[in-house]
Amino acid sequence: MSRRHRRLLRTCALVALSLAISGCRAEPEGSRAAADLVLHDARIWTGVAGAPAASALAVRGDKIVAVGSDSEVLALRGPDTRVLDLDGAFVVPGFSDNHTHFSSAARFLDFNIMRVQTQEELAQRLSLAVDRLDPGEWITGGLWGAYDRWTEGSAGGESRSPFTPDLTASQIEELTREHPVFLTRFDGREHAVNRRALELAGLEPARDLPSIELQRDPQGRFTGILRGDRVAAHFAAVVPAPSHARRVAMSKAALAEVRRRGVTSFSDMSDDQQLAIFRELLASGELTARVDFRYPLERWREAAEALAAQPDDEAPWIRLGGLKGHVDGIMGNSTARFLEPYDHDPGNRGSWRKLMVDEDGTFAGERFLELMVEADAAGLQLSIHAIGDEANHLLLDYLEQLRVRNGERDRRFRLVHAQVVGPDDFARFGGLGVVAEVQPYHLSDDMRWMEERIGSERSRGAYAFRSLLDGGAVLSFGSDWPGTAASEYPIDPLLGLYAATTRKTLTGQPAEGWFPEQRLSLEEALRAYTHGSSYANLVDDRLGTLEVGKLADLAVLDRDLLEASPADLLAARVRYTIVGGRIVFEGDR
Repeated sequence: MSRRHRRLLRTCALVALSLAISGCRAEPEGSRAAADLVLHDARIWTGVAGAPAASALAVRGDKIVAVGSDSEVLALRGPDTRVLDLDGAFVVPGFSDNHTHFSSAARFLDFNIMRVQTQEELAQRLSLAVDRLDPGEWITGGLWGAYDRWTEGSAGGESRSPFTPDLTASQIEELTREHPVFLTRFDGREHAVNRRALELAGLEPARDLPSIELQRDPQGRFTGILRGDRVAAHFAAVVPAPSHARRVAMSKAALAEVRRRGVTSFSDMSDDQQLAIFRELLASGELTARVDFRYPLERWREAAEALAAQPDDEAPWIRLGGLKGHVDGIMGNSTARFLEPYDHDPGNRGSWRKLMVDEDGTFAGERFLELMVEADAAGLQLSIHAIGDEANHLLLDYLEQLRVRNGERDRRFRLVHAQVVGPDDFARFGGLGVVAEVQPYHLSDDMRWMEERIGSERSRGAYAFRSLLDGGAVLSFGSDWPGTAASEYPIDPLLGLYAATTRKTLTGQPAEGWFPEQRLSLEEALRAYTHGSSYANLVDDRLGTLEVGKLADLAVLDRDLLEASPADLLAARVRYTIVGGRIVFEGDR
């Protein structure tokens, strides 16, 4: 029996089961005008419990009007209907990424050398940047060295030779003669400049300043590397912010990456200018994904005012009303807050973030709680970052107090990252109605140094998605795109699905998976990346599943993810991304 024949038999069986449960899900007969778009000969995972499969789907305007068998849905064709024969492709609700830093991602895509290992690669990246910039524009970013210590894709313990960019090499100087370049190492301890940048900063390669050291080779030649506590501040006064036009161009490039990955919605914590750019792109018809925009917690009054003043026609595309706060730091630089010290740094338990401490460093958690209470009382949704086990425990305590002081309501509190949770705290997530806003690819990248920093026992509670789900949390998945200064996190849901279901690095380490008891099924992971994030965004009444009456946001992939091997998951490609019934991305067939 051929592969296509087997696929057809399987699809027919699934559709028969689905129809037996509910019949073709469609509008009433009297209102069934021709569809604008029909997809058929597909394996459709609707995300609806009890009736998850179908083979065809129809769209009119921006909404789904039918889900069912090929024959029933194709009956909605009209002379102007676009019909896509998907030849067995896999259709899912559009992926909803719960956590991005869009403006940072736009800059990261514009130029970064986080994974660059040679001068040749550096020259290639710089050449691409020069081609799209106007003369005189600065090239900034960098983050070199983040993957020097650990071989890419390893689970730790495999090192490689470090790379340091030489921006004063003749090839680089010639390439960037019209562009000052200022790059930063991932940990901020070194900076790299070309001579043009040095001149504009008022520095001379022949002499040091008291607070800025110019590195030289054994022959006394300036290497382009700067060190010192004042370097970043000195250049901050010299390097101009990207122009508005440049940021718009970067935003369009970043949106192209979003739709290429099948992502139809994302949550974002960018600045006010980025929000204004989203609105510009919406007005021009160039916003190709829905945005859940979150203001900083301390600006909750502004957020409330913005929500009250928002036009009705903007709300389906740009959701306001969410806030983002931070309790502690991150694992990448060992500032996540733990009950016990780090294994590799015995005197360090991590740090509380700025709203959690006074200027003199005194703990001021009660003030942070008051901000939470005030914002929650105004009806705003809270999303609070917590990484270490002490930070997560304290934040759950604060949520208990929040409920006592403001009462019960459908607040869908988003505990952001929930990265390392103590064994006694998992059950509290369900009891408190917490949405665990987690990013599964973190584990595939971060496991290279996790056990070195907090040991095996505490690592059992790291990225513990099974324990969170069993504890009653609503799982919401995302990427944390573009990552931290120490890690790159692409906006690719397939990487997250792979990580959540295998708990391995991209090269398949460790063979049995890292704490494999925490693995999820592919369907559980898919639900977290679709319905879970739509639920977190308070829009699950219109997004997150493929049902009649819901908005037609969906992704079409080239293979059945439910039957894919781990290697197939990583090899899968998006064929179409559809947002509000409009095809915004069409890949290779």
